[in-house]
Amino acid sequence: MQEGGESMRIVRFEQSHVEAAGRLLSARHAAERQNTAVLRQIFEEPEEASRVIEAMLAQPGTGGVAAFRGAELAGYLIGRLETDKLRERHIWVAYAGAAIAEGESAELYRDMYAAAAAEWVKQGAFRHYALAPAGDARAMEGWLRLGFGYEQVHGVQTIPAELEPVQLPDGVEIRLARREDEAAIRKAAVYIMEHQAQEPVWGAAFAEDRSRFEDGYAGLIGDDAGYLWVAVQDGELLGFQAFFPAEAAESDMMMPGSCICLEVGATAPHARGMGVGKALTRHGLAHARQEGYANCATDWRITNLESSRFWPKRGFIPYAYRLVRQVDPRILWANGKEVQHPAAAGPAAF
Repeated sequence: MQEGGESMRIVRFEQSHVEAAGRLLSARHAAERQNTAVLRQIFEEPEEASRVIEAMLAQPGTGGVAAFRGAELAGYLIGRLETDKLRERHIWVAYAGAAIAEGESAELYRDMYAAAAAEWVKQGAFRHYALAPAGDARAMEGWLRLGFGYEQVHGVQTIPAELEPVQLPDGVEIRLARREDEAAIRKAAVYIMEHQAQEPVWGAAFAEDRSRFEDGYAGLIGDDAGYLWVAVQDGELLGFQAFFPAEAAESDMMMPGSCICLEVGATAPHARGMGVGKALTRHGLAHARQEGYANCATDWRITNLESSRFWPKRGFIPYAYRLVRQVDPRILWANGKEVQHPAAAGPAAF
């Protein structure tokens, strides 16, 4: 292919491409930090970015393509094949899974995807997910013009020195969850899955997973690793939010520095509109700042109307998106070509 200058050549990504890919990724990260300064500076170093790519390649089912313009690496795209109940057989392009050189256009993302996804579809992976930096206009344009759509928003904020007070109804107390809250926490554990199973999210929620969510949320009570804040009035649980310190792996360039994560939060349906969510967020952020954290990250489903309006108003700024494309699985046989049926081929075909 040709896009001005030397022709483009797309090949399978090999170990020998890691060093050059690290240079592209570190440059992308440096540019992204102009948009999101709280991202960790260390990944502006090509050696550190290369280690991120090495870590991706070490995971089973990982592969991709490299694009060369002449002898120079112009871009790369790496994805991981996974299979699970929720997403079925799918491809996951991590936050560090794609980058292109300065001077290349969004079209290169489209060309690389065409080459890589041809193999992914042959392997039966029809759902393709990609994490993309919000400030990378070329990446976002490339993915969206490939038919990807927004699914999840990742937001971050620097915790303000002064947080606006929130007026709560009389008798509402915000405190850490205690063991006597377990029954109420178990009941609240399915608020999110039930809500997101409704319009316009229509996120699949499996009834057999209810007990797993209940056990998981109950397990947060007394967890020394984080903070499960609850809003209670007259002994009734009105809402909860869980904050946990970010345990960013050395290869996780998406996680900001000095960061606590607002992992999960929900308000009882009958208590919405009372200011419970606002108060819990303010309390959690104030406590996090006292504990020395500078930043807080969270994420939400963009089609969840309440979440997508609530979290930006709490100060969270989108800095990455999870995008998704569903390929029609019939494409394996519905390709427009006539098929010669065995009967037409005669007995010799058997």
